[in-house]
Amino acid sequence: MNSVVVGLQWGDEGKGKVVTYLSRKYDCVVRYSGGSNAGHTVDYGQFKLVHHLVPSADLRLRKGMYIASGVAVDLSVLLQEIEQIENLFPGSSELLQVSKQSHVVVPFYRELDGKIDVARSEPVGTTRRGIGLCYANRALRFGIRLEDFEEEQSLEKRLAELTKVWNLQVDTKLILSQLLDMYRRLSYLLIDSVEAFEKLRDKDLLFEATQGVLLDVDAGTYPYVTSTNCSSSGVQAGFGFPVRLDKVIGVTKAYTTRVGEGPFPTELKGEEGEKIRRLGGEYGATTGRPRRCGWLDFVLLRYAVKVSGCDELILTKADVLNGFERLAVCVAYDIDGVKVRDVKNLRNIHKAEPLYEEIEGWRDLGSLSFERFLKRIEQETGVKISHVSTGPKVEDIVEL
Repeated sequence: MNSVVVGLQWGDEGKGKVVTYLSRKYDCVVRYSGGSNAGHTVDYGQFKLVHHLVPSADLRLRKGMYIASGVAVDLSVLLQEIEQIENLFPGSSELLQVSKQSHVVVPFYRELDGKIDVARSEPVGTTRRGIGLCYANRALRFGIRLEDFEEEQSLEKRLAELTKVWNLQVDTKLILSQLLDMYRRLSYLLIDSVEAFEKLRDKDLLFEATQGVLLDVDAGTYPYVTSTNCSSSGVQAGFGFPVRLDKVIGVTKAYTTRVGEGPFPTELKGEEGEKIRRLGGEYGATTGRPRRCGWLDFVLLRYAVKVSGCDELILTKADVLNGFERLAVCVAYDIDGVKVRDVKNLRNIHKAEPLYEEIEGWRDLGSLSFERFLKRIEQETGVKISHVSTGPKVEDIVEL
């Protein structure tokens, strides 16, 4: 059985915890897109792990982990993560393999990332981790892949070419030396994509998406999006081979958050938004930036479910809303005086005025009003909720 876990909002839905929990049913967890701009936090109880590149498999169960060719690999971040998991789970890195065909985030990409964002008339709020530059150079055919490190002279030539294209005054010899040092420390993990596919083709695979559908470069709130297809549509391209998905599992919070710039119809800018942010610990795992918070948006949720082909839902962070007497959900938009319940694209949501319905809050997740909230989500989306997260730890989840 092959499944994918995707976020149905602007990321930060709790996919890391969900993937870790579900990984016990699979042989291997596969990261297929994004880079170290992702931050999947997993709370094991005694400690927390923030995964930026290493797939969020349950490290206690020694599951396989694979970073596919669609991932932008920052060697320094990957080395730090491997050191972290080795300290906590000795021998875990032996379960990880990385595609030689994945592209590398060269150190000066970060600086360029920031310069480009500042030069925009309206910054998109990039994490400035160099991920966009990595994918841009891949498309321009100037990218550097892990397999290029096998020939030092060729790698040096590619670096020189990159600095010429971007008109940079940098010490390419020093950068080459640093990259080669990191590469040698990671070389035991590397595998050709074809060989990886042959090893994994008969395994049960859990594909781990990054960010969320609303940040997908094609389906999201363009240009306020990430640089890759982080919805279910990106699995085959990111994995590098045709693969049948038996299940698309969508993760949504009981409310909505967004980091960075871009439209957010249900954003709460006052005391209520700050309360949700505080109770939910809504700060970016990668950047530490405070997340913008708002009520659950059924218009966007229905859109995300449709474009991802979602088969089931997992609801997270409902416990954050415990004790709220009254809540609100967005049931439709007013766009230029027209009531809109469903959208076919996200082009005009910056004009959207949310139309709310007030609902009864719940004392705890055993309350009848919370049960009604779950049924309402299922009615609005047409998709069943299979699990509900009841707290921050991996084990804090119940199957319905």
